[in-house]
Amino acid sequence: MPIEGAEVEQVRQALLRYAGWDQVPEETMTELCLGANLVEVKRKRSVFRRGEPGPGLFVVKSGEFKLSLISSEGREQILYLAEPGKLIGEGFLPRDVQCAASAFAMLDSEAWQFETDPVISLIGRSQPLAFALMRHMAFRANRLIDLVLDLSLRSVERRLASFLLSLAMRAGAEPGKPCVIPRQLDMNTVAARLGTVREEISRALNRMQREGILSLSRQEIVVLDLNALERVTYE
Repeated sequence: MPIEGAEVEQVRQALLRYAGWDQVPEETMTELCLGANLVEVKRKRSVFRRGEPGPGLFVVKSGEFKLSLISSEGREQILYLAEPGKLIGEGFLPRDVQCAASAFAMLDSEAWQFETDPVISLIGRSQPLAFALMRHMAFRANRLIDLVLDLSLRSVERRLASFLLSLAMRAGAEPGKPCVIPRQLDMNTVAARLGTVREEISRALNRMQREGILSLSRQEIVVLDLNALERVTYE
């Protein structure tokens, strides 16, 4: 479904959150945003799958998507979660290159889609747009390298501590003060993000609770000792 009016400005503002996009000329941004289509994706449905041709770029309007890999045995590795405003670039590929990951809606969601060919045409006329997209692709590549580092060289407890530390810092945690982290993700999703299984996550949480780092309940995780959580992350 083509977009217009206020929605075009919404797309523009979402893209301007990313480094380099403020250098893209106004006329190029307008042409790009006017070319977007709104797609609605039901929960557990995909916008693209591993092995399929890439359908283009996406910006999440509402809901949430997960970028993931699923093994032949059904084991899942989540690469990242994409909330509203997030740019998804893994489907922006030449037509002869297949997607390496899949993107699924975690709940009924909407995204603005920019089909590949019109974006390539614009890139050919706008070096700033090319650099903005290069920055995004480089950022995603670096995050995937960090993920490989985590999965290869860090224990489950250290991965979990790092994950909880990032959530705590996002929630405004301060040393010496308890910080509440609502349990918004189920254990299976957390395990899939950290490259393990829910039993290992449970064991790691219980160890940190016994050590006085965390307090656990069904609804929330309370970080009691931020410095100790940071030590586990980097030890």
